[in-house]
Amino acid sequence: MSLDVIMAHGTEPAASEVATSPARAFDRKELGSRLWEALRRLPFDQRTAVILHELHGMHYQEIAFSLGVTTGAVKSRLARARQSLRQELKP
Repeated sequence: MSLDVIMAHGTEPAASEVATSPARAFDRKELGSRLWEALRRLPFDQRTAVILHELHGMHYQEIAFSLGVTTGAVKSRLARARQSLRQELKP
């Protein structure tokens, strides 16, 4: 049992959680790969807005200033990107 797992749970996880951890880790890795592929397929302006907002934590106004567009344009790009990502990542 790794110390990281114990620290994350506060105690040792139940045996059933440990047994499913490799499967869960594989699923998360697969989803992460699918997400990055879906992000790569987005148009540049949408991908940039998503990365700045979701990964870098920037607010709409900060993104708008950085990209030289309006806040409305940022919101629109994010909405279109999210819709595309939802379609791409459907099970």
